[in-house]
Amino acid sequence: MKTGLALVAMVSGLMTGCLEESSPDTNPEGPMGPIDARAQGLSGASSRGREFWLAFPGNYQPTAVLTLFIAGDTSATGQVRVPGQGFTFDFSVTPGQVTSVVVPSSVAQVAVDGVEPKGIQVTASADISVYGLNRLPETTDAFLGLPTVSLGTEYVVQAFPNVNVINGSQFSVVATEDATAVTITPAGPVGSHAAGVPFQVSLNKGEAYQLRSTHPALSDVSGTLVQATRPVAVFGGHQCANIPTGNIFACDYVVEQLPPTSTWGRRFVTVPLAARLNGDTFRFAAAKDGTQVSINGAVVAQLQRGQVFQTNIQGAASITANQPILVAQYSNGSSFDGVPSDPFMMLVPPYEQFTTQYTVTTPSSGFTQNFTNLLVPNDIVAQVTMDGVLIPASRFQAIGTSGFSGAQLPIALGAHHLSAPRPFGVLLYGFNSFDSYGYPGGMVLAPIAQVSTLTLTPRQGTSVVGSLYCVTATVRDDANQPLGGVRVDFAAAGVNSASGSVNTAPDGTAEFCFTGTAPGADAVTASIGSLTDQVQVTWLPPNTPPIVDAGPDQEGLVSQQVTLHGSASDPDGDPLTYSWSYVAPPGVHCTFGSPSAPVSTLQCDAAATVTVSLTANDGTTTTTDTAQVVLNWASELTMCGMPRYTNQTSIKACGWGTAGRSSAGITSAFFTIDGGAPIPITPDLGGGYITTQLQLTEGTHVVRLTIVDALGYVTWREQTVSADYTPPSLVILSPTEEETQPTPLVTMVIQEQDASPTTVVTQWTVTENVPAGAHVLRHTVDLVNRGGSLVHVRATDAAGNTSERLVRVNVAY
Repeated sequence: MKTGLALVAMVSGLMTGCLEESSPDTNPEGPMGPIDARAQGLSGASSRGREFWLAFPGNYQPTAVLTLFIAGDTSATGQVRVPGQGFTFDFSVTPGQVTSVVVPSSVAQVAVDGVEPKGIQVTASADISVYGLNRLPETTDAFLGLPTVSLGTEYVVQAFPNVNVINGSQFSVVATEDATAVTITPAGPVGSHAAGVPFQVSLNKGEAYQLRSTHPALSDVSGTLVQATRPVAVFGGHQCANIPTGNIFACDYVVEQLPPTSTWGRRFVTVPLAARLNGDTFRFAAAKDGTQVSINGAVVAQLQRGQVFQTNIQGAASITANQPILVAQYSNGSSFDGVPSDPFMMLVPPYEQFTTQYTVTTPSSGFTQNFTNLLVPNDIVAQVTMDGVLIPASRFQAIGTSGFSGAQLPIALGAHHLSAPRPFGVLLYGFNSFDSYGYPGGMVLAPIAQVSTLTLTPRQGTSVVGSLYCVTATVRDDANQPLGGVRVDFAAAGVNSASGSVNTAPDGTAEFCFTGTAPGADAVTASIGSLTDQVQVTWLPPNTPPIVDAGPDQEGLVSQQVTLHGSASDPDGDPLTYSWSYVAPPGVHCTFGSPSAPVSTLQCDAAATVTVSLTANDGTTTTTDTAQVVLNWASELTMCGMPRYTNQTSIKACGWGTAGRSSAGITSAFFTIDGGAPIPITPDLGGGYITTQLQLTEGTHVVRLTIVDALGYVTWREQTVSADYTPPSLVILSPTEEETQPTPLVTMVIQEQDASPTTVVTQWTVTENVPAGAHVLRHTVDLVNRGGSLVHVRATDAAGNTSERLVRVNVAY
C-alpha cells in the first residue's frame, strides 16, 4: 500500500468530529459536502429532494466504512433502506445539523461486471440533502447524492483512466423502478464487452450494476453511454486513481454521482485551486457529435458523442462549447508541484445551473488550508456576502470577457453561508499533507441541455417612467414542447438597467418585470447559456394630467339652449378627447348639442339646478371639472286644482299664465293628456286665464298645460288625475250569511279591491283607509244584542264610487 494517500487526514478529522464530538447520529458541522444549496426566488430540480436511490461503488478494499450524511433546513423524519440486504434505519433531521447513518460494509459493490441487490433508498418527509462517504484508510472519497426527481434516462460516464498503478476505472447504475432495461455502450473495451458494442442489463428497483475495467494503462470507462427505459442513478469513479498520470503519486478512491445529460451546459467559468502551482487537470465529456470545446476563446477539442478530452489549465478560464458538455476539475497529486495536497475531483456546474444561496462546510478538522472559489457576475461582485458580511469587491478578478469574476478566499473550519442577489457559483476545497478534498457548493439540475428555442415577447413595447413593464420568455425543446424548471437570466440595458433570473413554469414561460426610471429606450435580453433573445421597450416621460375648465356657472331657460364654454389643455401637448355629462333631479331630461366638444350647448325640459361635467383624456389619464346651470321657466304659470281622483268622464282644466319676458304676452296655450296630441286653447290675453273641458278614459293620466310667449319660450305645468268609474270590489268572507257567533263581538273578514285609495266602514263604527289595490281587512264590531243582526259594510273610493254589502249574523243566547 502507498503512504500519504489523499483524504486520510480529512476523513480522520471528519470522523472525529462526527463520531466523537457529537452523538452517533448527528453532526452539527456536517461532512465534507454542502448542507444546503438553493435558489432564492427560483424553483426547480436540484440536489435537494425527498427520495434518493444511491450506491457505494467498490473501494480498493471491501471493508470500507460507508456513511450517509443527511441535512435539511426544516425538521424531517425519514428512513434509509437497503432492501436487498435487509437493512432499515429510521432517522430524524434537525435544522442546522447533519445526521449520520452508517450502513453495513456489505452494501459496497464488489462485482466487476454484475448486478447486486445493493441499491440504497433514502426517503424523508421534507426536502433534504444527502452525501455519501466511503472511508478506508489511505483511500477515501465522498459524493453528493442526487434525488430521484432529478435523475434521467441518459448518461455519459465521467470517471478516470487506469494508469497501470491500480487499474479500477468503474461506474455503477442503480434502478429506481422495476423492469428497467439499461443499454450500455462502452467507450472502450471493458472485460468481455467490446468498444462501441451495446449490451443490455435488466434491473429491478433497488438493484445495482457495476462495471469495472481492470485492463492496464489508458483503459477508461469514461465516455461510456448509459441509456435506460426508466430513471436511474449513475456513479462514476475509480478504485484508486493517480492524477494526472501514473508518475504522480499517490492514488485515491474517486467517486461522483453523475448528472443526466439533459442537465449539462455549454458555458463554464473556473478559477485555479488556491496554493497549487502549474495549473489543474480538467476533463470534458461530450454527449453529442460535433461538440467543439473552447478555452478562453481558443478551440481545444472537437469531440464526438462519448469522447472525453483531458487538459491542464493554468489561470482563470472561460470554457464554452457549442453542445452541452460535462466538466470536471481535478487537483493533481502532491508530487505534481511539491505543494502539500493530493488529488480530488469535483464537477464544475455550468453557470446556467448556478443558484443564489449556498450553505457549505469544511471538514471539522484535519485540514490546515480551506478555500472557496467564487464565480460571480461582474455587476454584483460588490453584493456577495459570506456569513452575512460583504466580501470586498477588490477580492475579485475578471475572468476574461466572460462577464464573470472569480475569487479565491481562505475560510475557517466549519459551516459558511454565501448569498448574492443573482445566481453565482461556489466551489469548496482544502489541503493538508498528502490530503485534499473538493466539491461544488451546489447546483440546480434543470433540463438546460434540452433547450432548443428561447423566445422573448412582446417584441416592442412602451411604458411610462415609474411604472412596471413585463416581458415573457418561452422555452421549448427540439420537439417544440415547453420546458419547465429552466432558469432564464434577464438583463435590461440602455437608459435603465435591471437584471434578474426566473425559472420557467410547466408551460415553459418565465416572466420578468422591471420599472424604468428614465425616459428613452432599453434593450431587454433573455439568455440561457449562449442562447439569447432580445426585445425593445421605450419609456415615455411621466404623464401630466390635462387641465380642464367646465366654464362659469350659468342661468338659462327651460327648453332653450344654454351655451357651455368649456376648455382644456395638456401640459405634455398630448391630443385630448372630450365628453360632457350631467346630473339632474329625477324626471328632468337634458341633451348636449356637441357632447364630445369642449364648447357645447345644454337644453333641459324642466326647471332645475343641473350639474354639468367636462372630462378630458390625454390617452393615459383623465381630468374632470364641473359647473352648475340653473334653468328657470320663461313665464309664470299656475294650473287650477284639478281633482286627484274623479268618477267624472269630463273635467274642467284651467290655469293662469303671464308672459315673463315678452310684452306681447302669451301667443298660444294647449293641454295634452299623457303626452298625446295638443288640445289648443285660445288664452285670455288680458288676464291670462285658460280653461277647457277634458274627456278622460278610466285610468291614471298626466295632464300638462303648456304656454308659449311671443319670443317662443315655453313654460309648462302638469298634474296627475286618476279617472275611476268602477265601484270597489267588496266581499264579506266571514262570517257567512246566518252564521251563528258565540258572542256579540264579531270579527268581520272583508275582501276589498279598487284602483283608487278606498275607505271601508263596517257597521258605522269601524273605519279603515287602504291604498289602491287588493286587501283583506279584519274589523271587530260589537252587535250588543243576542239573536239575529244585520252587519253593514261600505267601501267608498277616492273618486266617489261606493259599494255596500249586508250579512245577517246570529249571536247565540
